[in-house]
Amino acid sequence: MPVGPDEPAPWSTAEQLVRTLRVPKGDAPDLVSRIVGEAVRIVPAAEHAGVIVTEPEGKLRTVFASGPVPQQLDELQTAMGTGPCLTAARKQIVVRMHDVAADTRWPDFCRAAKSCDVGSMLCVPLFVDDRMLGTLSFYGEQPDAFRERAEPVARMLATLAAVALADSFQRTRIERALGNRDMIGQAKGILMCRLGVRADAAFEMLRAHSQRTNTKLVTVAERVVETGSLDEAPPTAGG
Repeated sequence: MPVGPDEPAPWSTAEQLVRTLRVPKGDAPDLVSRIVGEAVRIVPAAEHAGVIVTEPEGKLRTVFASGPVPQQLDELQTAMGTGPCLTAARKQIVVRMHDVAADTRWPDFCRAAKSCDVGSMLCVPLFVDDRMLGTLSFYGEQPDAFRERAEPVARMLATLAAVALADSFQRTRIERALGNRDMIGQAKGILMCRLGVRADAAFEMLRAHSQRTNTKLVTVAERVVETGSLDEAPPTAGG
């Protein structure tokens, strides 16, 4: 099937996606910023693009936005608790706003979008993991800016962004877990040395204090490392 003058050529799109993948490893915002930059170049009529995630407690966080328009509209959706990007993320569906001026689903959002010269939007869901969902959203100045041929490319870019975020967040969790384990190990060592107890007894003391005070185990361990004691206050000099 021939490709129109304003539509991405399949080989060109594939090449640019490969280039986006071949970047030095960095944190999630770095890689997502590259993906969003490619998205604005690749997807026809996209003036702006942005990636948001909804965190477990329901908060909306902008990972990256190509300019002030996505950022401003993301902040509005956070304040209202609703909008096309949030809906795409929470329900994991593609939300198409062919004509923002005529759309009746989110009147307050649509008024704000029109004031930002947004005529149409395409919001593609990201599945990062079971605890974190997101959206890659495209903003066009004209109504009906995103034709059928734009959506498959948008979906590929959304998948790429989701994989990048999932990989980054998994690495962060592993690093945090290793750091917590080291902190707990240090706290155990301090208690073993000060109280003359075995490793399993020292850990049980940490665990029991955590439960008794309704405090995270790693927080209890941090206090022990800082103060040398399970007590709330640091030990006095010579004590």
